[in-house]
Amino acid sequence: MPLKPLKHFTNRQLRRALARFSTRETEVVLGEGRALRMTEVVDAYALLDRMITQEARLGPRPERFPYWAELWPSSVGLARWFWEQRPGAPSEGVRELGCGVGLVGVALALLGWRVEATDYIETALAFASFNARTNGAGENHGIAYLDWREPAGPPVACMVASDVVYEAQNHPCLCKVLHHLLLPGGCFFLADPQRPAARHFVAILEQQGYGHQVETRAVQWKALEHRVDIHIFTKP
Repeated sequence: MPLKPLKHFTNRQLRRALARFSTRETEVVLGEGRALRMTEVVDAYALLDRMITQEARLGPRPERFPYWAELWPSSVGLARWFWEQRPGAPSEGVRELGCGVGLVGVALALLGWRVEATDYIETALAFASFNARTNGAGENHGIAYLDWREPAGPPVACMVASDVVYEAQNHPCLCKVLHHLLLPGGCFFLADPQRPAARHFVAILEQQGYGHQVETRAVQWKALEHRVDIHIFTKP
């Protein structure tokens, strides 16, 4: 079953959403002759301080550190990997999990994939949509809210995510998403900067019968070199 018609923010909605933050535009080189202009929050820690102040006034909110607000080496590595490998686009489209500011989904949309970028934080969806539009990927790129605790939507044959298994307590919810929303025989591409928690998640999926391959890439990002694992899981 293909994805539903892609949802988009209006230009006015995007302007209002991004106006609440101090932002910067960061260049991400995907390959020779191709770079993206990605808008992210200038200081995620300053944003965290603001969230704590809001919690004191309005009461606790479910989100903690705003991981969605900035680019991470794993997303850079996965976007570059897809840009280099250029696998064929699945006919049903691809669902991006925990999209953040949307780098991987934007890269895939520019490769001709039909992308549904999902996140639990609505503001992240606005940033992802804005970045898709800025880089000319809007026609192939849409957004959708997704709560891993209550996964809903049509199952697809391909999912992608980067740096989303850093806490073991989230693994059961992600497994639930894969159970309900990834078709049998489908692929799940996961990038992770070799965090210890990732080994636990890999073991869970292998015990469930998933096929597993992994490729390690060196990613130069913000003057540092990172080792990023690209995991490819195949659902039984």
